[in-house]
Amino acid sequence: MQLKMEQNKIYKIGILVLVLIVIGTYAYPKTNLFNSKTEINLEKNNFYFNDGTPKEKIEMNNKPNVVLIVLDTTRPDHLSAYGYPRQTSPNIDRLAREGTLFTNAFTVIPYTTSAHISLMTSLYPFVYQPRMPNAEATGVVVANEEQITLAEILKGQGYNTAGFISVSMMSPASGLNQGFDTYNYSEGVRMGNDTVKVANEWLENNYEEPFFLWLHSYDPHDGYVPPKPFDGMHEDSETLYDKVGLGDFTAMKQALTNYDEDISWGDHNIGVFLNKLRELEIYDNTIIVFVSDHGEQFGEHLVPIYQVMGPQVVFEHARALYDQEIRIPMIIKGPGIPKNRKIDALAENVDIMPTILDLLGIPLNEDAQGVSLVPAIRYNQEVKEFTFSHLYPIISSYYKSSIRTKDFKLIYDHYNKETQLFNLNNDPEEQINLVEHRTTLTKEYETKMIDLIKKYSLDIDLNIPRIELTEAKELEDLGYLV
Repeated sequence: MQLKMEQNKIYKIGILVLVLIVIGTYAYPKTNLFNSKTEINLEKNNFYFNDGTPKEKIEMNNKPNVVLIVLDTTRPDHLSAYGYPRQTSPNIDRLAREGTLFTNAFTVIPYTTSAHISLMTSLYPFVYQPRMPNAEATGVVVANEEQITLAEILKGQGYNTAGFISVSMMSPASGLNQGFDTYNYSEGVRMGNDTVKVANEWLENNYEEPFFLWLHSYDPHDGYVPPKPFDGMHEDSETLYDKVGLGDFTAMKQALTNYDEDISWGDHNIGVFLNKLRELEIYDNTIIVFVSDHGEQFGEHLVPIYQVMGPQVVFEHARALYDQEIRIPMIIKGPGIPKNRKIDALAENVDIMPTILDLLGIPLNEDAQGVSLVPAIRYNQEVKEFTFSHLYPIISSYYKSSIRTKDFKLIYDHYNKETQLFNLNNDPEEQINLVEHRTTLTKEYETKMIDLIKKYSLDIDLNIPRIELTEAKELEDLGYLV
């Protein structure tokens, strides 16, 4: 056994050396090292330097602005634009009528900082911050400097870049400020109206030149304390949740009501911001992407409690990969985007960066792992076979992966070695595990998951999620070792 481990080690070192040789041979242009960056003649797929600076600029007439709006912790099925019976989101509804709405959009991880890093870099979480199963849940996630962000690319194209953030977990210490000329955030949490106020003040002084603006509102996040007059706005629908998982749990009903009121409060602030774009007469020439970082559970699935947190938590996120946590709203509006259109093509938040760049005619950096949604927007084409989501030790000790098509979904718990398979057409609430009845399909989905992880792991060894290093046979059975 020891000999085999040594042989595997030597083999992996040999592969790593080979990869480094290939990178050294092909990744850098053959030119005088003393030449300046701008003198290098490049092919399209070698468009960026390591810091995100473009090696050439794309000429655009009437260059559109780009706005990214993130309303934290927002489930699409709680927005009236997605058919929710409560009228929670009139401003988001209007944006949907003026653009294209995705009904099958998902986050690659249901945790705020990680979801935003994936959104800004188009990278899956196991790539930019690998964690082994025995890693401590530190709560810290950081974007690495070598990873190119959307802000860096747009700044390199001459955009004035500004971010307005409502929570300190995405302070510059997170690395999410990379590429931003202005990065405004608050210690702790600030309410969305305060963030919008600062963003609108910036707009008044910077709207005449092309800009990329990221607006983040934290309001619907747990706590659910909407301000007046939104507190009490939806109490009229007291019977709406008689059929929730904990049907007689009064506290759960109240939490749902307050959550909806927080969404309405967030929607109101988004409306104030969008009205500023209209007032400045730049709304029509602005690409606007509205999205959330993840959803929220409200007792649909009783999952294990947080480590060292005490009583059972029934409404939260970052603990499971059911649709309540990973399905997100996504609306894209702008020049050339069809209006009042709903698309059921599968989409992930890692696809936002490629889509924005595609709309602008800017090449996508080679490391990006998402795909452009433009073919789906313009031609209603499917752009991916499945979506992938991942959960690893950050604020809690969960380690799970999921693969999802429109018809089936597989969730694998890397710790407990448990697999779940759901028929989403017959069981959209993901309550009936079919793994023992659909063994062939289960294996097919496991293979899809493992192939994706292997394909996108930038590190040869460490980034591949695994169970226990000592359980070599089980790893081989799962396909993680060959």
